[in-house]
Amino acid sequence: MTGKSHHRTHRLLGGGGLLLTCWALGWVSGCASEVQPEANDAVMDTSASATIAANVTEVVVYDNPDLADDLPREVPVVVSFKNNKPNVVFQIGCGSNYGPLLEGFGYPRTLDLNQTAFYDSFDAMQMQLERDAGGPIPIHTLRCDADPNVTRQQIFQVYRRVDADLGRGEAEYYLRLRDDPGTIYSVACSNLLSALSWTKADGSNLEQVSIPINRAVLDVWKAQEITEREINCHSSTGKALPRARRDLPQQSSEKSYTAEAELYLVRYPFTGIKTRVTPYLIAGGKGYAIDCGSNADMMKQAFGFDPAATLEELSTSDPRFTASDPDRQPHLACDRSVEIFQTADQSPSARYFQLDGGQSLVRFTCPRAANFFAEGAPSAKSVPRAAVPYLFVDPNAPASRTRMLEVGCWGPGRARLAQLFFWVLGREPNDAELETTTSIYEDRHSSTGDATKAEADTMASLAFAVVAGLTDPLDDVLGRAVGNGKKSNPRRTNLDGGRVFGEERTYFTNEINANADQATRYGLYRWVNERVANATPPSRDDLNASYDWAFGCKQTPVTVGACPAPEGVAWWISEFYKPANKDKNYTRRSLEAEHASYLKKCSDRANGCFYEIENATSRACHRSGRACVGDAGWADYIAAMIRDGRIPGNYASIICLVETNRNPGADASSCRRERG
Repeated sequence: MTGKSHHRTHRLLGGGGLLLTCWALGWVSGCASEVQPEANDAVMDTSASATIAANVTEVVVYDNPDLADDLPREVPVVVSFKNNKPNVVFQIGCGSNYGPLLEGFGYPRTLDLNQTAFYDSFDAMQMQLERDAGGPIPIHTLRCDADPNVTRQQIFQVYRRVDADLGRGEAEYYLRLRDDPGTIYSVACSNLLSALSWTKADGSNLEQVSIPINRAVLDVWKAQEITEREINCHSSTGKALPRARRDLPQQSSEKSYTAEAELYLVRYPFTGIKTRVTPYLIAGGKGYAIDCGSNADMMKQAFGFDPAATLEELSTSDPRFTASDPDRQPHLACDRSVEIFQTADQSPSARYFQLDGGQSLVRFTCPRAANFFAEGAPSAKSVPRAAVPYLFVDPNAPASRTRMLEVGCWGPGRARLAQLFFWVLGREPNDAELETTTSIYEDRHSSTGDATKAEADTMASLAFAVVAGLTDPLDDVLGRAVGNGKKSNPRRTNLDGGRVFGEERTYFTNEINANADQATRYGLYRWVNERVANATPPSRDDLNASYDWAFGCKQTPVTVGACPAPEGVAWWISEFYKPANKDKNYTRRSLEAEHASYLKKCSDRANGCFYEIENATSRACHRSGRACVGDAGWADYIAAMIRDGRIPGNYASIICLVETNRNPGADASSCRRERG
């Protein structure tokens, strides 16, 4: 040793190792008598939380006369132990304001440094610690800053484990330091996180500022040879960490389906690929070489391309190629090694693929490509979604995250799939609904290879969900289809203000049932909406006014039969929206003429609708105050006048006869009422 160690507490680094073990075990039977504490040593607080490993840290000081590394003359150092050996060392670069960081390791901020082990130099301290550790150990410098945002930058990320087995002593909280990405540190108390401004002073926001992980994440890190070390705390002021929440709140699902993929041929020496001309997929602006040799057909099909199609050869000087970052993405190989990570807290779960042991993760946004790469792969590892960007790190990069890539397929595209959904339900889909639509399309297209048929099948499946009550009620879809059709009708500007009536819903429900295959495969909403937008019905006000002109519906102080009768309105609705009648240009005048013809037909009892004459006559009798309500003679008289063409079939002419003639049979020539 090149320097000298002074005073008492350094015995914990050497011969006092057994004492550390006993203290860490909480004075279990058989340990206390092995090495007794000196009379002046503080006895540990046995009531401290089990998450604070008592007395497995030590404060030492070394002399720094040259103020090297912008550190003070005497540098306080916290040593954290594991299995009685130094495991990690933190020197505190805060000048005389070292107290808060000492408190971060569970010591009083007023700790007297004169009573700690003292070394003549950094080298002397390092040599002793490495001798006790049996090899090199990391030494970090923690600094203070007036700006808490600067202080907290020393931590890259904090993690909380949602499945730690406390009975086996597994840690719940970990952190990664910005200057040491190749190591993951378990954390024993909340003090350090608040001292480095990662959490509030009371640690109450720890859940919000930590990333959930599980055993699978730790295993991935271990496989990358990321070292796990412990940052322990002294029990003097150490505060227990809260128990990590075990459940994982559901996260929003990933946005699915990007269909911008394009496939070319490229003459380029891709690393590890021996073909002279290589299929090259460009998706999301990134390029992926397909490494299948002569067996690329299934790969092409997985991404939605026709295996027999002729591919464009892309020059390596083409901007599409040069901008695609060639040879930096993982190759898409038929003979491949795949690890799959599936999110545990999303529904539906997202799958991320590690291809051939690379440091990137790929999410295939169309199901058939994802299924192709999942075939034959080991079971997916379930991980929290928030942990995915931290699965693979570059140990040489201070703040590296996993490089995450999205690879889409050739296909109708997100906008087209949203259009298919809209044609069925008459509204935009949310992300989950678009995901479902995508899955349906992928399934149909993979079984048929016919894009047109796949689209029709997709809309039929969505329509079935409507009819089966699994999504929007059919009445809601019809309401949007009819209402929007009225508003957009080019020949009936804002018809009825977009109002939708029960007879219209009933009519189109029956029409869908009668034409199920056509309506569902064309899109329920689109099928109805186009019928309405292309028709020429009158407004409901004009329909009601035409009934009143012909039958006196609104002009009568009492009700005499339903007027207009529901079955009559329903009949007219069916006439208005029949495709064959779309150019009839129905108006109030044309309807009045139709009603007049109908009343003339009804004036003959043999035609089965004489009750219309009787009701119109009784309405006129009520209105005029004549005692002829229900009088068969009057009804026959009115019928004869209409049948013989002496008056037209309308209420104005009928009431004129009733008001001007006390007895039926008088001359009717003065009561012809026509529209001016």
